[in-house]
Amino acid sequence: MAAGTQIGRRAVAAARRAVPFRARVTARSALRTLWGNRTLATPADLRACYRLLLGRAPDRRGELDFLSLIERGMPTDELVKHFMSSPEYRARQGGEGTGSATLEVVIDDVTFRVDSEDFAIGPHLSRPGGYEPEVLAALEHALSPGDTFVDVGASFGYFSTRLGLHLGPAGHVVAFEPGPQNQSLLLFNLATNGVTAVDVRQMALGGEPGLFAYSRSGANGVVSQFRGDPSELANHDLVRVSTLDRELHGRRVHAIKIDAEGAEGLVLRGGNRLLAHSKPTVMLEFSPPALEAVSEMSGPDVLALLEGHGYQLGVIDGPPEGRRPSSIAEILQRYERAPEGHLNLVAWQPERA
Repeated sequence: MAAGTQIGRRAVAAARRAVPFRARVTARSALRTLWGNRTLATPADLRACYRLLLGRAPDRRGELDFLSLIERGMPTDELVKHFMSSPEYRARQGGEGTGSATLEVVIDDVTFRVDSEDFAIGPHLSRPGGYEPEVLAALEHALSPGDTFVDVGASFGYFSTRLGLHLGPAGHVVAFEPGPQNQSLLLFNLATNGVTAVDVRQMALGGEPGLFAYSRSGANGVVSQFRGDPSELANHDLVRVSTLDRELHGRRVHAIKIDAEGAEGLVLRGGNRLLAHSKPTVMLEFSPPALEAVSEMSGPDVLALLEGHGYQLGVIDGPPEGRRPSSIAEILQRYERAPEGHLNLVAWQPERA
């Protein structure tokens, strides 16, 4: 990589850090409104949700979590659903704040149980073509029966179940999921679909072992470093954090899917030895605003980390056969045009093309 390119990236990252995060999100929201996009949430909408739905002022950690989602381009109705699905809101309405009915969803003859009140992933499962079919096809292309698949951010087990069936009894799935709201459905979906060669670990992955504060949002969740403030426990779950290198030390891994709501950079940092040793194919959700808010890494920094391990990069936007590598600049340009506020990327070693 050219020295000038590295210096340029660092200068841009330093400039972004110099502008306070709240101010940056507010300015970006104001520009979107001026451009005529009035469907996306703003910091003012966030304050209104706290006041009207939870009856309180924003807590600092929760506010930052939601601001990172707003910067990515969260619709206002989705922001409201985040709040209305939270345990705090349910408890305020007189419920216990935990548990809800489940719905059965069948995709390609595979049956899943999902939370009936999950707006984050559940509604997408019943769409024609299934849930993220291109990501599933890319993973199946990278994996053969008997291989090992690591699912970071397994949620209720969609990819762990589908890939567990693809790998067969000789294969193996390691599923990491910190969200307390997902554990029962994750275990249930794996068991009822006959996926037995699986290791489920209720923890988050990051750059080093420790603790994260976890904010629930339907079947998703946002993590942030826990600093020891007991007041955070009122609105967040405390979850254990480990690293890929620590959990999979010496193990052969063929593919990894990382969907960690902005913690993807931390996950990769904690897996440097695994990336160097196993050279697995890596699928990840890519959103620079979320990466900056949670991983404290810029989008180019995360992509450069993978390139530094010899990976080629590409956008998952069609059949995996014949996919060509993309430069970091091309991926950033594609991200700016992404309608959903993120891209699904694949990183692979040239010898595995």
